[in-house]
Formats: sequence, C-alpha cells, structure tokens
Amino acid sequence: MNEAERVVAVAIVLIPLGVIWLVAFYHIIAKRSDLTIGWKAIWSAIVVLIPYVGVLIYAFVRPPAPMKGSRHDDPTATKRAIDELHHLVAEYDSESITGDQFASKKAAVFGMAET
Repeated sequence: MNEAERVVAVAIVLIPLGVIWLVAFYHIIAKRSDLTIGWKAIWSAIVVLIPYVGVLIYAFVRPPAPMKGSRHDDPTATKRAIDELHHLVAEYDSESITGDQFASKKAAVFGMAET
C-alpha cells in the first residue's frame, strides 16, 4: 500500500467520523433547548475531550429530548383535560353515562385507544 492509498483509507474513515462528531456537537449546543447551560457544558466537554467515544456516550446515555407538540407541553390543554375529567365524573356519578361510556370517554381525553 503506497502513501496515496493510505491517505485515502484514512480519509474514508476520518471524514464520516468527523461529520458525526460535528453533528453531535451541534445537536448539543443548538438543538437541545431542554438542557440547561450546565448540562450543555458537560455534554460538550465530554464530546470535545473524548471525541469519538464521547459521541458514543452521548448517543447512548443522553436524556431523551421532549416530544414537540405534545399536549403535555401546553398548560391550557392540561387544564382542559382536567375539566373534561371532572365533567365525566359528574356525568358518571349522576348515572347519565354507563361505566363503559365513561371508560371510553376517559380514554379519549387521555388520547388513548381503549383496549
């Protein structure tokens, strides 16, 4: 293997690893708005000081990102769900709906299909 072949072989390995490293670093700094400055600093230090092993650690150990657009992120949606549940309980207590109807409507409030 001559020098040019070695350079190409090293480039084939290092370029994708460098891209993965940059993407992980960008993800920590720019995309993770749920992490505090302290956690961003810790994760950044791990990824920068231990480049490729740090990326693997981040990929497998990092806390999951919160789901965007979830009803749980909206306090008014939570209040509406609580109000709906109070209304359902009142209907059930007054016997205007059956237990099966109550369970079905409750599942709808929580956004779950009834099993």
